[in-house]
Amino acid sequence: MILKVKDVSKYYGKHLALSNFSITIKPGEIVGLIGKNGSGKTTLLNCIVNNIHISSGEIYVDDKNLLEHKHLIGHFGVLIESSFLDYLNAYENLKLLMMADGMRDVDNIDSQLNEVLKLVGLDQRKKEFVKSYSFGMKQRLGLAQALLNDKELLILDEPLVGLDVMGRELVKNIIVDRAKKHGKAVIFSDHNLNEVKDICDRIVYIEDGIKKYDGVFDEGKKYIITVKSSNEQMKSLLLKEFGNDLDIEDDVLILKKLERLNHLLKILIHHEVSIHEVDKMEGSLMRFFKGDSGNVKHKVDMEH
Repeated sequence: MILKVKDVSKYYGKHLALSNFSITIKPGEIVGLIGKNGSGKTTLLNCIVNNIHISSGEIYVDDKNLLEHKHLIGHFGVLIESSFLDYLNAYENLKLLMMADGMRDVDNIDSQLNEVLKLVGLDQRKKEFVKSYSFGMKQRLGLAQALLNDKELLILDEPLVGLDVMGRELVKNIIVDRAKKHGKAVIFSDHNLNEVKDICDRIVYIEDGIKKYDGVFDEGKKYIITVKSSNEQMKSLLLKEFGNDLDIEDDVLILKKLERLNHLLKILIHHEVSIHEVDKMEGSLMRFFKGDSGNVKHKVDMEH
């Protein structure tokens, strides 16, 4: 199942909460939607699942317009502000949801419920009333709900919020398992880049309803050496020595690994190449977390 969001905008009165937002998510892909609170993450996810109506734009599932084929939303596993009946236990809550989804096979229901509750670490507490659950336990129960009936696309709004370290690792492992072993498409939001960067195939950064970045995570640190002259023979020597760790653009050398900087400088000095400047640049994604709209450049400490 391929999800395509195309030029979607959402107004709340005169306030533009989402601006011409586009994204494509494919099976087996984990997309981390990152941004500060109020940036538009939850608005986007609510638009995708039709909890709120979009002001303009289109959303497609396998090239079918979602607004014209709303039954396709039934293929989504959703965790957005889950609510449960406090006077029922976890098992009973999920059973009601499965039956509302059209499931009638009692044995299949029981098997699935036991499986997902074990997966999220609630199997030993499934008979307890939900009103006794902590916020973190309700988060896990919400994830269990999203996993029911083997949905093709998982849409999870801040699934790590309220969880302890073990709970966060558990949920991240489940996300990876669903995508990589079961081929599900996953988009989930979070406000902490460091928490999720290791499990995402792509990071999408949103700010004030605008997509500012969509790509693979890269620490973004590159070392820029500007030289006064560099002939083709010198360029060939450097590329042979440093391979993919070095890019050359005219008289600018772009090194991707700090630990190789001293070696590069020694070669340049040995071959009497005049070095004009050495800088460190933080690239496209990391600059947003530094609060800078342009490339962040720093002089490199040559002792390191």
